[in-house]
Amino acid sequence: MKKQPKKQLLINLIKTMKSKQINLSTLKTFFVLMLMVGFTLFITSNSFAQSQADTVLIDFGDSSKVTVYIQNPKDAKEIRNLDWNLIMQRTANYLEEAHQNNGEIETTSEEKIETDSKKEDSFEIEGNTKTRTIIIGSRGIRIERDDDDKEDRNTFWRRTRHQIPIDFGLNNYFQNGNFGETPTGKPYELRSWGSRYFAFGSMFKTQIGGKKSPFLIQYGLEVSWNNFMFSGDNYALETRNGVDFPEYETSLDKSKLTAAYINLPLMVHLDFAENNKRGLKLAFGGYAGYRVGSYTKIVYYDGGDRQKDKEHSNFRLNDWRYGVRAEIGIGENKFASGVRLFFNYDINTLFTENSNLPKLNAFSFGIRL
Repeated sequence: MKKQPKKQLLINLIKTMKSKQINLSTLKTFFVLMLMVGFTLFITSNSFAQSQADTVLIDFGDSSKVTVYIQNPKDAKEIRNLDWNLIMQRTANYLEEAHQNNGEIETTSEEKIETDSKKEDSFEIEGNTKTRTIIIGSRGIRIERDDDDKEDRNTFWRRTRHQIPIDFGLNNYFQNGNFGETPTGKPYELRSWGSRYFAFGSMFKTQIGGKKSPFLIQYGLEVSWNNFMFSGDNYALETRNGVDFPEYETSLDKSKLTAAYINLPLMVHLDFAENNKRGLKLAFGGYAGYRVGSYTKIVYYDGGDRQKDKEHSNFRLNDWRYGVRAEIGIGENKFASGVRLFFNYDINTLFTENSNLPKLNAFSFGIRL
């Protein structure tokens, strides 16, 4: 049989429709209606299947239910990693608290329970004026507060905090590397209470580990002043052969050598303080610094008038310094310094080798605020 071309088939189909008195416009309308009905049935069935797959209703009591909603069906596998007994226990505690407070839940803005979940889902508990959102995610289960009369907010634990600590203390130096041996009867002997140490800095403290970890690292930039007040009428004088401490021609009210440094400290903190609970604070570490200035200052009386003479020079002081530091204190917060006692010890000598002086290693101790 010879096949008819497509155009001839279409003409024959139209003739057949006309012979049976079928209206083309009616056929088009019927076809469009069938498409709409089919699309509607597809959407409805898909939504029904989706709701059945993503929502689980658990009825209990007379008229109560728990709804678990998972946005992505693939996340259903994560349910096995959750401690549902712990979740329900926490939820029951909040509901009981809300009932006792007429629907208001008073609690902290965040709580955390460790789980193995890698993604976050959430559900809410609503009271009269407050809402609690329980978020299940890779960081565990945390409960966030949402007050109706305030903007939404999330409270997150910050691992790093900024501080501006201030040190007040005293200076001295050990002689010839002997720890505990300070110069006595020497022209460079110091006044214990007059040799003051002062420092302040811009520091950052980062907690290592979890929120309850006692380990922190502190680092930053610090500026310090070491004031060495001489006990007699001697003063520091730089000569061709080194540094000398001659006696001044008149009685001196004050004679000191001051050195200023910019330091880079690095400390490891072991802090057992908790919020609102005092705890022991320990810290160990070191520092390195560069001398940015040094001068001598003498104060004396001439004819009843108080005179001050100041001279700027390097006085054969080492440009660099490095040493170790230790701290101990008590406080109520891991990131707050509280009140600490500190001790600094310079490993390198205060003066250079060509200063014609014994080896003097500076140290300082005092209070950090």
